[in-house]
Amino acid sequence: MLSWSDARDYCRAHHTDLSFIENDRDNDEVYTVTQGHQVWIGLHRVRWTWSDKSLSPFRIWAPKSPNYFEAREHCVGITHLQEWDDFDCTDKMDFICHGVPTLKTMIRMKMKTSADITDPATNAQILQQLSAALTRQGLTDFKLKWKTPPRKQKERPEF
Repeated sequence: MLSWSDARDYCRAHHTDLSFIENDRDNDEVYTVTQGHQVWIGLHRVRWTWSDKSLSPFRIWAPKSPNYFEAREHCVGITHLQEWDDFDCTDKMDFICHGVPTLKTMIRMKMKTSADITDPATNAQILQQLSAALTRQGLTDFKLKWKTPPRKQKERPEF
């Protein structure tokens, strides 16, 4: 259980951000995951924007909400009734993070070299040089891995 800003910071450090709910399906998924517990979501009162500053017209407010009680309720949680309500951002509640699936891209390369590319030290050096080249191009969030396909055996003629 964390305050809204601490929950947002945790989600940004370990996932992507606090959850975004942009339609009934998203709301149902969050409600299913949280098993009806009251949790923080990413909406907050800066013109009711998501924590990533994006806008969404979708809202499922509880009756008489948002009420901005005592001018302190700036953050939004989903209630046990699957509706949204505004809360004091310093309240401590459970939360749900939004994540983005990891994308994998495989690049196949043919190399002509006199070096022994089965040598692990050579493989490490090639990966290091590729990593440096990608970083110079502005890419920062990647992992390189060397994968050698099994060699095909040449068919032997049958006699």
